[in-house]
Amino acid sequence: MRSKVMLALKPGVIILLTGFIYYPVLIWMWQRWFAADSYYAHGPLIPLVSGVLIWLKRRKLAKTSRQPSRLGIWIIIAGLILHIISALTCVYFTSAYSLFIVIVGIVVYFFGKKFTLTIIFPLCFLLFMIPAPMAVIESTTLKMKLFTAQVSVSIIQLLGTPVIREGSTVYMSNTSVVVDDPCSGLKSLISLSALGILYTYIVKASYSRKVILFLLSIPIALLANMIRTILTLLIANSYGNKIVTDGLLHQGFGLMVFVIAFACLFLAGRLLGCQFPQNDT
Repeated sequence: MRSKVMLALKPGVIILLTGFIYYPVLIWMWQRWFAADSYYAHGPLIPLVSGVLIWLKRRKLAKTSRQPSRLGIWIIIAGLILHIISALTCVYFTSAYSLFIVIVGIVVYFFGKKFTLTIIFPLCFLLFMIPAPMAVIESTTLKMKLFTAQVSVSIIQLLGTPVIREGSTVYMSNTSVVVDDPCSGLKSLISLSALGILYTYIVKASYSRKVILFLLSIPIALLANMIRTILTLLIANSYGNKIVTDGLLHQGFGLMVFVIAFACLFLAGRLLGCQFPQNDT
């Protein structure tokens, strides 16, 4: 009886110990998720989605053999070594990845390799909650907002509207607008990549079609953001620059990006013959 109680308590003790070890990393992720103009506002939803995906596989998991593997211990050790190195160098990004490795190791240790492979996608989906280093975010944002400004100006010129560009600043006949970081499209690209791979995982299709569908999510996200930027510039030219700085309008345009992108992604899935599963995954 005592051994059964200890066996039941063991997973809880390991989870609590893991939470204690990774407490600074969890705080770092939380702060990045809820920071002003966060690129990872979707972060808190990722574990919830992973949990739902695992729950949807409950019938298959009930039939899957559970053979605890000592391989999990080595995976946990590898993750902890990476965490120690990351902690010594104050690199939270790689430390967060080590947490993912430890989680996989814990699952392998308690449930075995076959069980882990059954839920490998929900586990890997957790990677989308890990924020990229700010240096990478800032560098990529700069390149993307310059690209967005350049392409948007070219399209507006084709529409017959006089416009010139200097860096990320767009000058039109009635106003000037700075294509700032939120309009770079990186935020929507990160979020829609997570949505794209989730949609790709859920639908029924051949592996090659799933790969094509996921790859299409990238240009779709860029296209949706480009439409938002062009509309913003044209509205600012017609009604003045102040309307662009309106928070409600800006949020509305941000929502529009996701609506357009998801509609295009859904349409692409239909054209590729992807279908939603009818039965339990």
